[in-house]
Amino acid sequence: MDSGIISSLGGLGLFLLGMVIMTRGLKELAGDSIRRMIARFTRSLLSGISTGAIVTAILQSSSATTVTAVGFAGAGLLTLSQSLGIVFGANLGTTITGWIVVLFGFQFKLGQIAFPLILVGILLNLFGGRRVAAAGFALAGFGLVFVGIESLQGGMSGLANIVTPQSFPPDTWLGRLLLIFIGVGITLVTQSSSAGVAMALTAVHTGTISLAQASAMVIGFDVGTTFTALMATLGGSVAARRTGMAHVFYNIVTAVVAYFILPVYIWSWNHYWNPAGDQSPEVALVAFHSLFNFLGIVILVPFLNQFSRLITRMIPDAVNDQTERLEESLIQNPNVAIEASRSTLVDVFQNVLQLMYAMFTSEVHREQIEEDLKQYQNTLETTAQYMSRINVSEADTETLRCNQQVVLALDHIQRLTRRCKEMDRLDATHNVKLLNEIVEQLISLMHKTEESLQDHAKLLDEQPLETFWLQLEKGQKSTRRQLTESATKTGSDFETLLRQLDAFRWLIRTSFHIWRVVHHVQAARMMLKKEASEHPPSD
Repeated sequence: MDSGIISSLGGLGLFLLGMVIMTRGLKELAGDSIRRMIARFTRSLLSGISTGAIVTAILQSSSATTVTAVGFAGAGLLTLSQSLGIVFGANLGTTITGWIVVLFGFQFKLGQIAFPLILVGILLNLFGGRRVAAAGFALAGFGLVFVGIESLQGGMSGLANIVTPQSFPPDTWLGRLLLIFIGVGITLVTQSSSAGVAMALTAVHTGTISLAQASAMVIGFDVGTTFTALMATLGGSVAARRTGMAHVFYNIVTAVVAYFILPVYIWSWNHYWNPAGDQSPEVALVAFHSLFNFLGIVILVPFLNQFSRLITRMIPDAVNDQTERLEESLIQNPNVAIEASRSTLVDVFQNVLQLMYAMFTSEVHREQIEEDLKQYQNTLETTAQYMSRINVSEADTETLRCNQQVVLALDHIQRLTRRCKEMDRLDATHNVKLLNEIVEQLISLMHKTEESLQDHAKLLDEQPLETFWLQLEKGQKSTRRQLTESATKTGSDFETLLRQLDAFRWLIRTSFHIWRVVHHVQAARMMLKKEASEHPPSD
């Protein structure tokens, strides 16, 4: 095999290895901060685009950004439009890799000092603490990327007399289409659009292919990434599949735009920006990559509502599947998996509140109650099993606290479902003014709580629930005395009094569980402002 081919393949391998190592180091170094950034700053489509672009530029991985967005969307932290904004931004942010390769690989020749960077990075990884080790890993990967680029350049230069622009399809409408398919094929083989862009930049730099041919291939690289994203979402949640489908449509739209503006771009480059032919063609190539991704966003943003409705119609909501968001793939990302569990519990809690409200205010068939409760309890059991497989590092204290809060919320919802089976204990409250007033207050609080939970972005005010429970708890003696005195005056039998006291105890425990569920799901809201009490009572 020709030495140029061997050097090119080796350089490509080193580049891919460097990208994997660098991305892993950056994720370990900034993973928690990045997740907080996505949740905290994604408030609209535009903020989602900005966040997605910045996060991808930091992590050097659009896949890592997209997976986090999918998890948050499934967990209810992000709406579909917000998650789409992150996906759009991630595609724009991934073009930063090309700029890094051009600036440091071709302009500043960073490959000459890459080996010392690798050595320093490995030493930091071996002897540093957790964060220093992660930074060292990222630095070693960064250096390895440019060792790969230098090797790729050497290999391409050796092929200059064998492979020329004439070896590829010509710069015609049909030729550009064929080059796009070649780009798709390269991405499917390497599983990395960044590797394809690096190859194209090196080939243009060495004169192996022309700028127009390389630009067409770059379009194909972007289209090729959609297959990887789509395959990753198969069998996943509705949110994951919608995000994957949106990614496909976005890249197809940008590819169509890029295909038709490419001749205009090449003509403008040759006649206006580089008439003397002394400018670096690789700069023009990476600029084109950024340009058509930006134009794709500009074109789709005005039609986002229609776009979202189309995706929603194509992939409708799951029917009666509360555990749908508990994806197996999220287990590897504890923060997102815990958030998905928390959001699942919120859904169950809402349903339990709705059931209790119906039981309080209208006649409900016992068979229907048993059926609904069985479904909710199955969901809680599935959630508990899912959470048992989430491994959280002891060093990650914030994630541990969030996990503990979700476990406590799960426990209280389970207790609440058991209380629902004891609703007949409230029969003793009929015609007892004191108990009826307590029941009415509880009904009102449940209704307001359930309505507030429908807005996933809203922070709930748990104070009324806490105040209500405290009033019942502190007034136990007084209420018991009043019930006893009332029974004596009305001549109620002893069994009736005991049932009234039992109903009062039921109201106290039920109100406590409702408050504690709200408290714990609030405290567990990841990367958002928490409003938990500093000294909550023991559970």
